[in-house]
Amino acid sequence: AANEDAIKLNETLRTKDETLEKSLPQLQSEADRMIAELRSRKLNMQERIAQDELKNAEDLLDKVKKLFGEPSEKNEDLKNEVWDKLANYHTKVDDARDLLREATSKIREADRLSAVN
Repeated sequence: AANEDAIKLNETLRTKDETLEKSLPQLQSEADRMIAELRSRKLNMQERIAQDELKNAEDLLDKVKKLFGEPSEKNEDLKNEVWDKLANYHTKVDDARDLLREATSKIREADRLSAVN
């Protein structure tokens, strides 16, 4: 069973041109060497670039909020204020119509009483 697993593993590790003839310790050693090389590289430049990009993105977000967010909030407040005023005027118009109906009714009643007199 172990031989079959080894054969399958070897088939999996084959490349187009050659088979990998490296043992596990050799592969581990190569992986350790690659990790050490990556750790030894200076990534400060990439970090500085990333920090600059982050700052630029935050500045852009602040600018977008200032240009669009604040005016949008002000517009929303103004819209709500206009709706409140319209509702108030609508109520006043309804009250005026009620008074007009009442006055019309009283005028008709007065005309009727005048005719009777």
